[in-house]
Amino acid sequence: MIGALVLALALGAAAGWLAAPGGSSSQPPIPAAPGPTRLGAGGVGVGYAHSRAGAIAANAHYQQAFAEAAILRPGQLKKRVDAVATATFAPRMLAANRPGARRLAAGAFGAGYREGTPSLFFGVPVAYRVLRYSPQRALIASWGFTVLGNGSTAEPTAYFGGSEVELRWSEGDWKVAHSRASFGPTPRLGTPRAGAEGFELVDVLEGMERYAVTP
Repeated sequence: MIGALVLALALGAAAGWLAAPGGSSSQPPIPAAPGPTRLGAGGVGVGYAHSRAGAIAANAHYQQAFAEAAILRPGQLKKRVDAVATATFAPRMLAANRPGARRLAAGAFGAGYREGTPSLFFGVPVAYRVLRYSPQRALIASWGFTVLGNGSTAEPTAYFGGSEVELRWSEGDWKVAHSRASFGPTPRLGTPRAGAEGFELVDVLEGMERYAVTP
């Protein structure tokens, strides 16, 4: 499974206007945006702030970058791995993700995608916890789900899963230095389902944009 996950950040700061010498006033400085600030190889958002918020944002955006049908295109998976991982971890990350991408490409979902069938493949970050943070290293646990399917060959299905991702500050950005993921926990489905209306999900989501992921 290619995981999915997100964020929120509490910033402790004094509120209101601060009186400055001479009677002038100014607001507290606004923290720099966590990123991304530019697109890297494969169209992955890169360029994150050297801060806790930047590490959190990088974790979420990187995981979403691997829950897209684009990874099934030749060479695209490697480009994205190279964009987000450290030089030492990139080969292991590619080896771990390549079999799953190949299975998707060879299966019903890949067949529908290649035929131009409206398809869904996206990650939804739900919650995260920063287990450890320093200016050089961050360890983040997260949980969310991935939706995968299309309108004819593969009925849309949600896969819940969690992950722990270690990020290192390297080459002026946060990079994945290690990761592990597993399925679940999966919440009990509460939505009534009388028939095969799962296929209607493609129609509902067609043309919709994903919300931006921001700490």
